Amino acid sequence: MPIQNDQEIKQLFELSQQLEQSAQAAVNHANTEEIQQLQQKLRETQHDIQAARGKAINGSGTSTEPLTEAQMRVEETQHRIERALINIEAQRDNVQP
Repeated sequence: MPIQNDQEIKQLFELSQQLEQSAQAAVNHANTEEIQQLQQKLRETQHDIQAARGKAINGSGTSTEPLTEAQMRVEETQHRIERALINIEAQRDNVQP
C-alpha cells in the first residue's frame, strides 16, 4: 500500500468539510432522503479516513492531525444527522391527518 501523501490527506479533509455543510443543509430542509444518502457517504468517508490514518501512521512521517480532525468532523456530523432524522420522524408521527 502506498503511503498517504499530503494531497490525499487534504482531499479527505476537504471532503469531510463538504459533507458537514451538505448535512447541515439537508437537516435545515428536513430532507430525509438526502440525509440518508449523506449517512452512507459519511460512512464511506470515515472508512477512507481510517485507512488513510493507518497508512500515515505506518511510517510516512506525515502529520495525521488533519485526518484526525476530519474523522472527528465526520463522526460528529453522523451523530447530528442521526438525531435530526429521529426528530424529523417524530414530528411526522405527531402530525395528525
